[in-house]
Amino acid sequence: MNSNEIIYFVILTLCSSVAGQLCSDGRSVTFVRWSGVTSERAPPVFVYTASGEEDSLVGACLAQCRELEDCGAVVVAYGKGNCVGVANTPEPHLRTDHDVTYFKKICLHVSEECSTKWWALESTPGYHLHSESAVKVLPNSTIQDCYDSILSARRTSYRSGQWVGPDGSFNAELIQAADSTVGSCLVNAEDKFTEPESYRVSNYYTFYIENQCKHDYLIKIDRCSYEEYNNQTLRHVEFTLKNRTKDECKKACETEQKFICRGFSWISKEEKSGVRGICDLHSEDLVTTGSWLLRKTSGATYYRRVICLNISVDCDNKGLNITYKPRGVFRGRMYVPGRGEQCGARGKGGPVKLTLPMHGECDVNFAYGISNGPTGVINRTMAYVMVMIQNNPIIQTAGDRWVRVGCSPGPRTPTHVDATLAVTDNGRAPATNSGRKSWTGAASAVVGGNAPLRLYVVRAETVQPPSAAVSLGEPLELRLETTDTSEIQPYYLVASSRLGDSSVVLLDSKGCPTGQVDFPEFTRTWLDGTQRLSVRFKAFRFPTSHIVRFALMVRFCEDKCEKVDCMENIGRITRDANVTYFSEDTEQGRVVAQGGTRVCHIGVDDPLTLELELAVDSKGIQASDALVRADHRSSYPEEARPVDGVVCVHELLLVALALTWLAVQLLLLLGCCVLVKRYRNLAEMSMQKDYHSFDNVGFDTVSTHRRVHWPDQNIDILHAT
Repeated sequence: MNSNEIIYFVILTLCSSVAGQLCSDGRSVTFVRWSGVTSERAPPVFVYTASGEEDSLVGACLAQCRELEDCGAVVVAYGKGNCVGVANTPEPHLRTDHDVTYFKKICLHVSEECSTKWWALESTPGYHLHSESAVKVLPNSTIQDCYDSILSARRTSYRSGQWVGPDGSFNAELIQAADSTVGSCLVNAEDKFTEPESYRVSNYYTFYIENQCKHDYLIKIDRCSYEEYNNQTLRHVEFTLKNRTKDECKKACETEQKFICRGFSWISKEEKSGVRGICDLHSEDLVTTGSWLLRKTSGATYYRRVICLNISVDCDNKGLNITYKPRGVFRGRMYVPGRGEQCGARGKGGPVKLTLPMHGECDVNFAYGISNGPTGVINRTMAYVMVMIQNNPIIQTAGDRWVRVGCSPGPRTPTHVDATLAVTDNGRAPATNSGRKSWTGAASAVVGGNAPLRLYVVRAETVQPPSAAVSLGEPLELRLETTDTSEIQPYYLVASSRLGDSSVVLLDSKGCPTGQVDFPEFTRTWLDGTQRLSVRFKAFRFPTSHIVRFALMVRFCEDKCEKVDCMENIGRITRDANVTYFSEDTEQGRVVAQGGTRVCHIGVDDPLTLELELAVDSKGIQASDALVRADHRSSYPEEARPVDGVVCVHELLLVALALTWLAVQLLLLLGCCVLVKRYRNLAEMSMQKDYHSFDNVGFDTVSTHRRVHWPDQNIDILHAT
């Protein structure tokens, strides 16, 4: 522990003793972190600007707020390098701002091991955990009651919860988080990291709450590693360490006690072993924020902590056997990319076994090596293949990852391997509509309606700087707008690949979610005569296409549409969509897909179909232990060591050089052939000329005139010979 860490610990201890006088009933002062929101209308108490000498802007701001009794919350602006302490208000109003983080000071029952944490809980508005492991529903609960239920000493197994406010608390612009508001609370044994596929978008009346005193990182599992994002780092930094090696930075992240370290960034100009650089520790994760939090930085590498997998590999001379044992229910697919039909297996709730032939169409590659052993020269052969573990049986989501598995062919017993490969290992059976009532109240269409319909997709969160490509898992919002005075009802939404070979139904004939994909129902809003139906979702794609085509059916109602009751799974807290009024927002730089505007001329019961295409980019992520082996050797790759006299060349460059050399050789050969042919032609012409001159030796080749005189005539006759 260095001097700065000792100072922070002393300040935290002193502040805790002072702040403890503000709480009663055995509670102590701590904070609740709200990511991506800021305070609205709260009077400021203090302003702190980073000097550049402190290791943590967040730590300095929270320590100062603990000392001030009037300070009720802290707003940290990472991009500006400052923070503002605001006074406590009985009904705080929050608005979205993804460059800041809001820390709410609160009195809670925290355990002794959690007393060193800077904050005990994290709250994220607009998300919920669609999990089958829900433990208990607590109706008529305030946000404070939900906090206490998650942190209760008798309920140490609660990792997360979600609080749903009443109908009147929803506001499209401001997030109301009053302590006295009564809603419903659901506590859960899992969280968004143990079940990433269950972490889904919702509306701002739902708050996802996560316990920061309970996590799995304290359990050391061998061969666990990180995802690597080269030349990138996170915008939000909680703690900075200088003059650290990459291994020291990794150890600092794993042993951090002030907050849960979800990853670290190591910035150095050189990649050699033992080189020191800047180490940034992060408490946020891409599962929570999405890829917009990444920032391109030359010489930096972001390492994201991921969940360990249970994979075993076994191979013989005939085939390669891969077994994946997920933590929970898995109903996705495990397959070779591009060979999903013939080289894949589908999960049925338990372990998934995939057998690939050594030789065939499953893209099994071989690597060969020769080494000297005690008994002589040893020939080694490694068989390996890239495998995709896809949580959803139809579409790809942000939690799906590539896995490279390999082993040495030959008779051997399977070897258990615990490897971290950035695979979200949760799956579940798609929800069915068997429990829903049949649709009997189909709304009729307005005859002769001329109102235009507009279907488009915008980014749910502003990206700075704006990016044209949509990343897998990025929060998006699908909008349907019209100026017609009668309500419209969207239903039967289908997403398909560009060629139509893969498709999935998102909304059924009632407009209710089918549960196959994270896609909720539409929410209706109004502004100055414009009717908007919107729905938030995370970007996804199909394995065979980066283009996702949406087809939506719309019908016009007579004045008001009949209210649809979308029944949900047991144990999940939901509410019907609210009819609210939105304020006009700027769409410049946010629209990522446009379906075009259509003017409607439809009759009664005539449905209207709208379509648009969305391009979703799937950026590759490099895993530091990209090979799962079947032997007992560690899956960590050895540090690259420079070898004298060896030049590293990319295989594509090597192929290009070989083709260039071959082309030059062909050109030289053709040039030689042309020169030889011309030489032969010139030689033949010269020989013919010489032969012609030899045949006419002694003869005059030029016509001459001769005079002939006959004796008996005095006439001269000219003869031409």
